[in-house]
Amino acid sequence: MITGTVSDTNGEPLVGVSIVVKGTTRGQVTNIDGRYQIEAKANDILTFASVGMVSQEVKVGNRKTIDITMKEDVAALSEVVVVGYGTQKRGSITDAISTVSDKEILKAPTMSISNIIGPRIAGVAAVQSSGQPGSDNAALTMRGQGGIIYVIDGIRRTSADFNGLDPNEIESVSILKDAAAVSVYGLDANGAFIVTTKKGSKNKTSISYTGAFGLSENAQNQVWLDGPGYAYWYNKARELQGDAPVFTDEMVQKMRDGVDGWGNTNWYKKLFGTGNRMHHNVSASGGNDKVKFFASMGYLKENGNIDNFDYDRLNLRSNIDARITDNLTFTLGIAGRIEKRNAPRYSADPNDWHNIPQQIIRAMPYVPETMEYQGKTYAVSTPSASSPVAPLASINESGYSKSNRSFVQTNFSLKYDAPWLKGLSVKFQGAYDANFYFNKVLSNPFEVMQMSLPTSASKTLNYYKTYDAQGNSVSLSEAASRGYNFTTQTSVTYDNRFDKHTVGVLLLAETRENKSNALSATGTGLDFLQLDELSKITNLTGDGKEKMPTIGGYSGFTRVAGFVGRLNYNYDDKYYLEASARYDGSYLFGGMNNRWVFLPSLSLGWRINNEKWFDADWVNNLKLRAGVGKTGTSSGLNAFQWRNAMTLVKNALVLGGGSQSMMYASVLGNPDLRWAQCMNYNLGVDATLWNGLLGIEFDVFYKYEYDKISSVVGAFPPSRGGYYHNSANINKADYKGFEVALTHRNHIGNFNYGGKLIWSYAYGRWLKYAGDTDNAPEYQRITGKQIGAKYGFMDAGLFRDEADIANSPTVVGYKALPGYIKYVVRNGDGVITAAQDQGYVGKSSTPTHTGSFNLFGDWKGFDFDLLFSWGLDNVVALTGQYSGSGIQDNTAYTKPFYHGGNSPTYLVEKSWTPDNPNAEFPRLEISGPSNNNGFSSTFWYRSGNYMRLKTAQIGYNFPKQWLTNIGIEGARLYVEGFNLLTFSSLTKYNIDPESPSVNNGYYPQQKTYTMGIKLTF
Repeated sequence: MITGTVSDTNGEPLVGVSIVVKGTTRGQVTNIDGRYQIEAKANDILTFASVGMVSQEVKVGNRKTIDITMKEDVAALSEVVVVGYGTQKRGSITDAISTVSDKEILKAPTMSISNIIGPRIAGVAAVQSSGQPGSDNAALTMRGQGGIIYVIDGIRRTSADFNGLDPNEIESVSILKDAAAVSVYGLDANGAFIVTTKKGSKNKTSISYTGAFGLSENAQNQVWLDGPGYAYWYNKARELQGDAPVFTDEMVQKMRDGVDGWGNTNWYKKLFGTGNRMHHNVSASGGNDKVKFFASMGYLKENGNIDNFDYDRLNLRSNIDARITDNLTFTLGIAGRIEKRNAPRYSADPNDWHNIPQQIIRAMPYVPETMEYQGKTYAVSTPSASSPVAPLASINESGYSKSNRSFVQTNFSLKYDAPWLKGLSVKFQGAYDANFYFNKVLSNPFEVMQMSLPTSASKTLNYYKTYDAQGNSVSLSEAASRGYNFTTQTSVTYDNRFDKHTVGVLLLAETRENKSNALSATGTGLDFLQLDELSKITNLTGDGKEKMPTIGGYSGFTRVAGFVGRLNYNYDDKYYLEASARYDGSYLFGGMNNRWVFLPSLSLGWRINNEKWFDADWVNNLKLRAGVGKTGTSSGLNAFQWRNAMTLVKNALVLGGGSQSMMYASVLGNPDLRWAQCMNYNLGVDATLWNGLLGIEFDVFYKYEYDKISSVVGAFPPSRGGYYHNSANINKADYKGFEVALTHRNHIGNFNYGGKLIWSYAYGRWLKYAGDTDNAPEYQRITGKQIGAKYGFMDAGLFRDEADIANSPTVVGYKALPGYIKYVVRNGDGVITAAQDQGYVGKSSTPTHTGSFNLFGDWKGFDFDLLFSWGLDNVVALTGQYSGSGIQDNTAYTKPFYHGGNSPTYLVEKSWTPDNPNAEFPRLEISGPSNNNGFSSTFWYRSGNYMRLKTAQIGYNFPKQWLTNIGIEGARLYVEGFNLLTFSSLTKYNIDPESPSVNNGYYPQQKTYTMGIKLTF
């Protein structure tokens, strides 16, 4: 029996210190006097741990009494944090910077890094609008803005590179949120994610394997009418329209029996099934005083829950750190990534024509999946208001869309530490990246049995054989591109401490060069689909007509350069100053005065708890921070927009009996175009209380963005004859908000637990907008409104009856019926028109309030982690203005039988009928006298507030004594889930709160269940 006392450096006993025999589950805790007793053998090692104190390990030996003095854990303040072009100790940081460790990253089953990190960072909003394999990344905004840059191992790379990382490669991620932190990156940097991949260490070689297998299904399963339900509600809608019913009781019975061409097919359940995914990673690390290495290989395979939607990814990474001499070090990093995406000819993109999810919800439910005709089985197709839909055949027979992407990324550096001046270093870092893309699309026409819509006079259901919407011509398209990026960074740094003064200086010059080129070709006709090569194209359509191939291509070349200077000063670990400046130039602007921009920043910090007069021993750290800085962006600008441009038209006219091309002036450039700029202000406080029992990070910010590049086409009168530039620096906006993160860690006996609460608020508004006109009413000017605000009518509910219509204004030219949406007159003239009474009425689709709550703990080898995330104060537009076209119309979620398709059950069951005058949704009808309900309005802007159980993980670490004899250093078994629970007012309609606005079908977000194992050798 071992006994002893545990005390702090002042000799005071420590209560609740955990003492565990290492490698076992045997443990005790100290009592109120700091005393303990525990069974242990001579060769055992005791581990002493307590919140806010430095953990210790002591070998028992021949001792019976072991007294321990524990020191306060200041490692959190001494922790090295990666910042722009360098590192700093956490205690000296004066900017708004958050970090995520590798342990946090590995607590989620999703392989999209944006989905893992987004909910865990204050100030970051993550919205995932798709669950398609390989395309399920979250859209990230930081403090209300996009323009986030991604830096991997010191080199700026793309969001695709960021999301393509294997989580097992990542050591840490730093998130730079204010201009004082991010302005050193210049060039379109409103925020930055800085990823540091794993490196080797001076330990024995360690090999790890991680394997996981999971299943996926829709997080929200929409409910659409079945065959009998469709018949009932379709007949009822016709009855309200004064039309004869189409479906008889006999027809409905045939649907149930599946005879005479009738059926009862739930296309949604049939085609949205269960997907699966697996992931494997093997890594090795080690090294000595001279060379350290890390190597990793990961493989991810996802099979979607719609057949033929697949994604494969192979990740390779190798990092080597070598000390060539005492003063010269060399690093080399090589990473590769190969991605393969497979899909049917028809995509799952909600903006694409005839996409698969759209076909699923437009297919009639009263038909069978297939039908035999002349001894052959064909897929069934049903009409719609646009093209007929055959979702089953479109998935399996329409052809394919295959894309292969390959990425090679290298970075290397040489660093010289001057022996003649302590703290002086010179470093050169370079990176050469290459990417290759190949896409191949085969459009294969297939035959279907097309159903003819029944009418009130129909007695049977008729079919005929025809081709699907692609027609009868085979086409084959191939596209290939390659790109190269070359980055150089040459820097001089100086870091040293003189008594109470610590000084750090950085001078850096950076260049980036990009070259790319691409080609594409599309041909028609193939004699054999198995020989799907462009060389086998016949140039003949299905009708035997000649159709020549189309060929395209382009090339690009860009260069940017920047110069950075930064000064860090620390006096006596109390007062901190950081000043930086970047001078950036871009090819996008003309002339020295516009091409280059100066981006300065200044931040200050004050560690109050280090003042002599500060007397509160329960405060371990209290720091105030303040910063101001400028960032710049070229967002919205195309190359050479500052110059007059010419357009070349091939074969535009005939001269002398021959075809000639012509060239004409097309765009008048604006030589005064310059960088859009943003002034950023930040105030923050960091605190650690009661030895880590409570941690606080709080920031408030304000950002003023001016000279935003704007389209000014509508600002000039027709008398100019089109002779004007189309862009200018006019728009202005601002963003304001706050973010807070509260952490708590403690233990009760052997149960260690903790929690972290994050809450963020970011609101952006337009201060000036080029599209506004002076004579427009206030509600039609976006100036002063939220960025992303929706446009439309304000609604006043539904018309209850004819008397209500007679006593209310209606939209001019649009007949109203009871159960139609009633709109508000906004200009006071008593008449409703879209031109006069529509305005900005809805909130943005991006939440202004975001947050999460993370609860974690461990006990005797078991551990758990739960993460709830939420978004508030936003809307989901069930209908509104379609993106791109600006057209206002209904969607399948707002009008029963929209486009001749099916209907969600909520829309008909809760629709207005004479028997249900207090209905939630408009009048039940198939086609009415007007499209009154199709206008964009507040009626269809539904609250997007939600909370999710985003991730959950439970694991068990096997005791080491169980594994030593079989050569395993460590083993962990775990189960985890993603998007497990969703709470939202939209879920009562089976609509996901993160679904894309104004859509007619999309690939739903996925709920996943995963089991995995990690072995260390």
